[in-house]
Amino acid sequence: MFTALLIGAGVFLASLLFYGVATALLVELVVRLIRTGYTGSRFSKNVAIMMAVSVITAFVHLVQIAMWAVVFLIYGEISPFEKAFFFSAENYTALGYGDIIPSEKWRVLGPMEAINGLMLFGLSTALMFALMSHLIANRLRLKLAHLRGG
Repeated sequence: MFTALLIGAGVFLASLLFYGVATALLVELVVRLIRTGYTGSRFSKNVAIMMAVSVITAFVHLVQIAMWAVVFLIYGEISPFEKAFFFSAENYTALGYGDIIPSEKWRVLGPMEAINGLMLFGLSTALMFALMSHLIANRLRLKLAHLRGG
């Protein structure tokens, strides 16, 4: 079990690093769009930004799931990749059907992946909420400036 904990901790940290880098790049992209004046002026542009952020964030979560699936595959716990990916998605989302059960040696990875997934889903929700709040505030500021004639 100690080996599984060490491997799980490594994957957990790698997952956080990947997510952090991807999120930082996504924030940088959105900041550039805001600075160039792309946002705020039209409702459809704000919707497009929120959709893009949602799709990119979902993709990043799928990569996280694949990272964990590769671990199960490498250590011969679950194969083929499709089955490992499905099992990983169950853990990451805390869905937990329980139709695939790893050996006792590797069982601890399931809860570790669930903690990872829940934490990153929470961060994604916070990111989208912060972005949406900013887009709303920016749109209101522009509308008020327009109403005041400025």
